[in-house]
Amino acid sequence: MAWSGGFGNQETWPDGTRIQSNSLGAGHVNNGVIQLKDISPHAANTFIIGVVIAKQQPKSIPSKSDPSTDRGLLSFTLRDSPMDFINGTCWGSELYIRDLATKFKIGDIVEIRNPQIQSKQNTEQEERYRPWTPSQYQLTLSEKYSTLSLYGGWNVEIYNPLQHIPIRESDNYYTLADVIANGQSLHGEHINVMVLLKKNGIPKDIVTKTGKKMQRCEVKMYDETCHSFSLVLWDTDNIELVQRWIPNETVVFATDIMVKYDNFRSCMMGTVDSKTIFITNPDTREAHALFKFGQSRDPNEDQLDEDSSRPDTDLSNIKEVYKVDQIKCLAAERPDGSSGVDYGITYVFLAAFDIDNSSKNCVSMRCSSCKRRVDSTSFTCTNPNCPSSVSGQTETVMTFDILTDLSDATGTLSGCYLGGTQAEEMLQCTTDEFLHYTEQQKTDLKWRFLLERCKLYFKISRYGVNSSRRIVRILSCSLADPTEILPHL
Repeated sequence: MAWSGGFGNQETWPDGTRIQSNSLGAGHVNNGVIQLKDISPHAANTFIIGVVIAKQQPKSIPSKSDPSTDRGLLSFTLRDSPMDFINGTCWGSELYIRDLATKFKIGDIVEIRNPQIQSKQNTEQEERYRPWTPSQYQLTLSEKYSTLSLYGGWNVEIYNPLQHIPIRESDNYYTLADVIANGQSLHGEHINVMVLLKKNGIPKDIVTKTGKKMQRCEVKMYDETCHSFSLVLWDTDNIELVQRWIPNETVVFATDIMVKYDNFRSCMMGTVDSKTIFITNPDTREAHALFKFGQSRDPNEDQLDEDSSRPDTDLSNIKEVYKVDQIKCLAAERPDGSSGVDYGITYVFLAAFDIDNSSKNCVSMRCSSCKRRVDSTSFTCTNPNCPSSVSGQTETVMTFDILTDLSDATGTLSGCYLGGTQAEEMLQCTTDEFLHYTEQQKTDLKWRFLLERCKLYFKISRYGVNSSRRIVRILSCSLADPTEILPHL
């Protein structure tokens, strides 16, 4: 089970909702440690211990005293009781801040000495870009006068449970069905959700149009009312956190995620920004009920949402190398006359890779349930057996659908299919990112592979159960290492 099932000793929110207190009594002081509820401005030698419940990646801004240099800053949110948490900012040289950022992560217990305690500014910038906190103060740490380090004490049991107590009332959240039903009326709003992890995403390094290097990760979440909802993360600390989550076991109370209507996917999705705080496996009745729901689901249901081009075998197990003429023979008929599938490796040139002529040539809209193409006029699923066809409400996803030709000295094989996550891994971008590319960016991307020798893993299978036609599906494509090619020429 993802977490303990007990509810223990509890305190209450002002509205009567119970929250676990875990022995954090009023006025708790430990060896000079002061609680956040007791701090005051201008206090000297303040010593605070708490758990980090949010953290943003380091930033740089021009120094006011010397505009030719940059100062580093690192923002975080610290909690030391069920009711008390506060925002903090570390300032210092860029090198100091980068080094400090590597020394603690979300979920760590830290101790802070000699911070400056200031009244919260309550400005529009504070409201838009920082997590909401109940404290009227904020902490400022300087490289010269303050320290932040991992807590080395023995009584961690006081602080660890704080990672699992919601920072809002336990029933203060939208169901995913509510998010979808409200649609564009919620576009750009920050809301709370209680969800289960369905599928973790692979972090991808991207470069923005301004040249800034970032990471992007998209995960799939669900609840009792919706089988799949996309959540996009851009911050390395939150991406590191979600990589520790377990599908169908990790329940997440996410506060202040920004939801938006994605025109390309024609659906609602969420984005994690600097206001978002995750409480994982919250110890509430609602969260335990959602966890039980996740445990009761049929694991086979998840297969409906997997990309139809997902490899069904470990690529490391594929060893046989084929030339194009041999692939044609396999596609025509298996040597033993059976109707199974074949796998292989080939070293070929991409003779056609038309991704910059029109997005319609390489991107399609599909039903998120059965992966069939969606009717471009009615935006409904064309599969009569799909649950969305019965309900009349089709959730759609945009996915790569690329046809390419493969050539070597033995001939050319036309109409090979590259799609879904395999195309994203090859192009190093998501469908959404690709649709925002300029024509020049798409052309540059095309010429990274067109007429280049590539190493391909492929799968040959039938179009349908009663069909004799076969399709060559690309499971992986990358530029080939010349030394690897030589033995197969």
